[in-house]
Amino acid sequence: MLIRGLLLCALLPIVAIGFAAGQGTAVREQLQAAHEAEQRGQWQAVEKTYSSILKLHPERADVMVRLGLVYQHQGRLEPAVDAIRSALTLDPELPGAHFYLGLAYFGLRSYAEAARVLQEAISRDPKNVKAQVHLGACFLALGRVDESIGHLEALTRVHPRELEALQTLGQAYLTKGNDDGFNRTIARIDEVEPNSFRSHQLRAEFFAARRRVNEAAQAYEKAAALNPNAPGVNFALGDIYFELGEYDKAEPALRKELGIDPHHPIVNLKLGIINNSRRQFDQAIRHLERALRVDGRLTDAYVALASAFVATGRLPAAEGALRRAIALAPRDPQPYYQLAQVFRKLGRMEDARASLERFQRLEEEENQERQRAAEGLLQKNP
Repeated sequence: MLIRGLLLCALLPIVAIGFAAGQGTAVREQLQAAHEAEQRGQWQAVEKTYSSILKLHPERADVMVRLGLVYQHQGRLEPAVDAIRSALTLDPELPGAHFYLGLAYFGLRSYAEAARVLQEAISRDPKNVKAQVHLGACFLALGRVDESIGHLEALTRVHPRELEALQTLGQAYLTKGNDDGFNRTIARIDEVEPNSFRSHQLRAEFFAARRRVNEAAQAYEKAAALNPNAPGVNFALGDIYFELGEYDKAEPALRKELGIDPHHPIVNLKLGIINNSRRQFDQAIRHLERALRVDGRLTDAYVALASAFVATGRLPAAEGALRRAIALAPRDPQPYYQLAQVFRKLGRMEDARASLERFQRLEEEENQERQRAAEGLLQKNP
């Protein structure tokens, strides 16, 4: 489980730029009011203030990047990318902006773009350790495991107490299957932070990778007890129970994660599926729409949303959600089956027949692929 992007604790400092008489004072007052609202976490008010400033002063790159950071705090990563890129077009030297853009790409799982931008951020500010940690996580997510290990080993030699770097390094060794490196990294974490929640979390990931789910759950429970507010720990615990179908155990852990990160797309997706299973369709729709606002590429969220729309009689909305799912995953049979049911309820029998035929054809192709894969496996391991 990759470390999620850092929540930014501080925005860029207010930059005073000269304005015409009268106009400069008004803008400075707006910036000060926005800064105070930032401290209180009133993101909608902050967004409104920055947007109004930019209408009058579209040249203010510093305000534009601040608006991008507000979007990041709200979990709206695509508009965050647009805003920060626009700011960098205006001022390529804007302090910290490349780092913030890299974080936004990282949150969107656009790891190649994130790596490119983070490397640019590091070239401009070699002391930015957080950028270097995220770069190592990008390499890992891109499958460049040896590169990730080499980068993070070098980083932790210079910064031996950088726990996020050590945790990501442990995940890289786990991915590579290097148990010696993995255990050595856990020992380094325990040296810096004895009985660390991070070491329990890494051990849980070790057990989960080997399908030792009971031991994984116990280790995650220990990690969550040591640091109940650590991003990702409650999610991982809830995810294990979710995959086991133990929704009564999964839901409390996922809701704890939601309290830490209200915009976590996968937490909202899984809570939406749980709500669907309990026929709590209005709650399901809220969670699933929130997940899709953050990550519009979640095919499963569109499928689950369509189920909730059908249950509440919103058939055209269900059709729209399923069409989005099909556009994202045209070879997934399931959305075609559900779409056939929606067409049948709408009385569009010809469309229903075509969708059902498409479903059956894709199911058959999928079964044939599974059979070929099984036969290939048998040939390799008779």
